[in-house]
Amino acid sequence: MYKGKKIIALVPARGGSKAVPYKNIKLLCQKPLIAWTLDLVKEIPEIDKVVVSTDDINISIISQHFGADVIKRPEHISGDDALAIDVVKHTIDVINEQKEIYDIMLYLQPTSPLRSKEDIYDCLDLLIENNQGYRAVATFSEAELNPIRAWVFEDTSPITFIEKANPFLPRQKLPKAYQLNGAVYAFYLNEINEENEQFLGNHPGGIIIPKERAVDIDEEMDFLIAEMLIEKRLNDQ
Repeated sequence: MYKGKKIIALVPARGGSKAVPYKNIKLLCQKPLIAWTLDLVKEIPEIDKVVVSTDDINISIISQHFGADVIKRPEHISGDDALAIDVVKHTIDVINEQKEIYDIMLYLQPTSPLRSKEDIYDCLDLLIENNQGYRAVATFSEAELNPIRAWVFEDTSPITFIEKANPFLPRQKLPKAYQLNGAVYAFYLNEINEENEQFLGNHPGGIIIPKERAVDIDEEMDFLIAEMLIEKRLNDQ
């Protein structure tokens, strides 16, 4: 429990991954990718329960080895088109069946191994203590591509993504743009119902974290980048 709120952490980890087969348990610096997240939450004693939602037996075994409970994810929310909110809803159904009650859910993607426990605490603090009415909080980082420099195509004609934008402005004159990085989501469980299409709501709070803690592993190249950053972090200690 943290500041009077009971907390469950959900780590979503399906087995299918086309770009990198078995991505969620591929070794990163001699440890399965998902274990970086599971080991981090062990450093936060205020988290009351950690569950991994997966459709895969191998991910299930590894997750249990690293101390998580496992919820078997049904096939219809395990494909490429599965939505995060459907995994959240299914997890809520399971814990309700088990008569377990939690106030806040942390949604922690295993593909963000470089987040820090301070990032998690910062999100929880903003969610619990804010006077802005936030019911959900997420981590953001500086956008990889400023939307003023983005384009769409109509047949062979490129058109600026933002109408009348000047994509040739120097970087110093561009407005700061940020993107969700997926490292940490925190939200009140009583905000989730069958009608929800996502779990941030219309007025979320945001915590900005540096890019080096926001690496999202999707391709083989991302593993190499994460390895270099982890080794640098260890050498700097």
